[in-house]
Amino acid sequence: MENTGTKIKLHIQLFGGLAISYEGKNISIGKNKTAKYIQLLEIVWLSGRKGIPKDTLINILYDREEQSNISNSFNNLIYQMHKQLKKSGLPDSDYIVNRDGIFFPDDNVEIDSDAVRFTECVESARNCNDNTTEIILYKQAFDLYVSELLPEISTQEWVIMKSVQFQKMYSECVVSLGNYYQKRKDYDAMYRVYKKAAELYPDDEWQVGEINALIGMEAYKDAYAIYNETVRYYTDELGITPSNDLLECYDKMSRKITNSPNEILQIRDDILEHRESVVTSDEGAYDVSYPSFIDAYHILSRNMERSGQSVFMMLLTLVDYEGKKISNQAKLEARSKLLQQAISDTLRQGDTYCKYSASQYLVLLVGTSKESCKIVFRRVLNKLKVLAGPRTELEYSVVSLAELPDKLAEAK
Repeated sequence: MENTGTKIKLHIQLFGGLAISYEGKNISIGKNKTAKYIQLLEIVWLSGRKGIPKDTLINILYDREEQSNISNSFNNLIYQMHKQLKKSGLPDSDYIVNRDGIFFPDDNVEIDSDAVRFTECVESARNCNDNTTEIILYKQAFDLYVSELLPEISTQEWVIMKSVQFQKMYSECVVSLGNYYQKRKDYDAMYRVYKKAAELYPDDEWQVGEINALIGMEAYKDAYAIYNETVRYYTDELGITPSNDLLECYDKMSRKITNSPNEILQIRDDILEHRESVVTSDEGAYDVSYPSFIDAYHILSRNMERSGQSVFMMLLTLVDYEGKKISNQAKLEARSKLLQQAISDTLRQGDTYCKYSASQYLVLLVGTSKESCKIVFRRVLNKLKVLAGPRTELEYSVVSLAELPDKLAEAK
């Protein structure tokens, strides 16, 4: 940025961490980026033309702190800020000014801030009547949002509140752009939007849009890879089951695959590849993802009447020695892995299981009775106690697949 006349031009980056540049050079205003005088500048810069009342500023900076004389502390903070700015090599200026109890960026300092431009683009897009201009503005805002706000002070309450606002605005950009590109069948652009969003916020299910874009491009193998990776992340890392939107992606992929000879050969190779990765021995139950477990349930349900073979579904839940939910996450994660091993080592080859939540596993038991289910449970529990210790406890419930449709109807 060039300094023209008396106007000082600063480029301020706030997304992904504070960075200041003046006349093309990076400026450091102190090694400690959590310092209050730096936060003071950041808050005023973010307030932009609206400004921020002095009382609000003081409450943010000195929240929950015991100060005998807050006013003197704040004045000292202003002095310290000017001292550090001068030390950094920036030209003499106020940089922030107090007008009738409201603080604004100094009129003699032109601030080019990514966060302020992002906000202006989103607000302009909301008020725009022209669809083409609206999309251009959302795209500009989307490109500006490269990471979360000020990660070095992300635990500060004012940063958390601002970050939540920015994340909602970013979501608005993603949805608007994703829908626009999908309607135009520009699946490549749609994929890039959702891919970036999924990398920034993997817990927000942007992977659904990513998968749908790949389906639109007929890149089914890539779509399956992202789908499986997402299901594993949600099940193993977050301890939750995949949403209906993710399951719909699975159904959509299944319907889209054609029966051409070349495709069936590719599917055969994929099956063999996956088979080699899951088979560690000829014994033991089959560990699958939750969606695959649902598929197995439907197949077995259809075959029960013809074969006359009974199938039961068992839910195993980890609890502490008092029968309560395990609150320690590290302990729960360790126990969950040991429960998976106990199930794999104890059940038969014809049985199927999957992780249902952080503390639960579902099991399909083929060719057994309700009485035998209790024996199976005792075997799993005994094995788990050997692996995890005698104070380990487990609860179970069981339902016949033949009775399940009636149970679901009663629940409705």
